[in-house]
Amino acid sequence: MALRRALAPTSNPRSLVKRSAGFTLIELLVTIGLVGILAALAVPSFSEAMRSNRVSAAANLTMATFAYARTEAIRSKTTSSVCPRSKTDDKCGTAWADGLTVWTDDNGNLAWDAGETRRKVEPTKGVDFAQTSGTAAIKFDSRGRVDDQTTRTFTVTAQACKAGSPNKRELTVSVVGQVTIEKGVCS
Repeated sequence: MALRRALAPTSNPRSLVKRSAGFTLIELLVTIGLVGILAALAVPSFSEAMRSNRVSAAANLTMATFAYARTEAIRSKTTSSVCPRSKTDDKCGTAWADGLTVWTDDNGNLAWDAGETRRKVEPTKGVDFAQTSGTAAIKFDSRGRVDDQTTRTFTVTAQACKAGSPNKRELTVSVVGQVTIEKGVCS
């Protein structure tokens, strides 16, 4: 009999009222505060990761562009050049920061002519690109070597590059046409 009473439902009115599901205002405020603190800590490192990603992508795109020009020279058995992109037309410009133009000298006159452009590369936003050694354009011969036998060096850095951050890449085009990338730190 005692067991039957223990299992019988109680007639207490409080036990019949269901507690509503949800969170209290204090629980919500504490949660929002914690999320805000975590976001404030994560945003600076996320911005740095974005800068690093832009620099890596720009360096890899530049390396691929040089490899493409070299391959075009070998494939077409003529010279192929990479030069700064002109803002107005397909010709070569003067500032490497404006992008790159790849062209092949199809008719062998050693000058750019209409229709010889193979690829135009737009500049990457948030990234500075400059040639630090060598002359303006790079010309590959039919064997894939740099035509004037001069090693060229380029730097790719984030525009907002903090001292000591690893957001710098140095690209070197050797006399045999091989391109290497070295990671560096901003000064």
